[in-house]
Amino acid sequence: MLERLGYFFLVIALLVWIYLMIKGLIEAFPEGIIGFIVIAGLGFLFIKVVRDRIKNKEDDYYDKNVDK
Repeated sequence: MLERLGYFFLVIALLVWIYLMIKGLIEAFPEGIIGFIVIAGLGFLFIKVVRDRIKNKEDDYYDKNVDK
């Protein structure tokens, strides 16, 4: 229960941080467009990593069956 609460607060802090970063990039337009490109690239890479991890059944097998 406390672990989920901790993750909840971390996600809220992350969302506020991203919002403030994007707000700052908008204020720095047109130079801020470089920051938007970087954020978009990192976002796409993060989504790809998460999607690959979810689809990989071999990693799930080792997580459940191999002693640490």
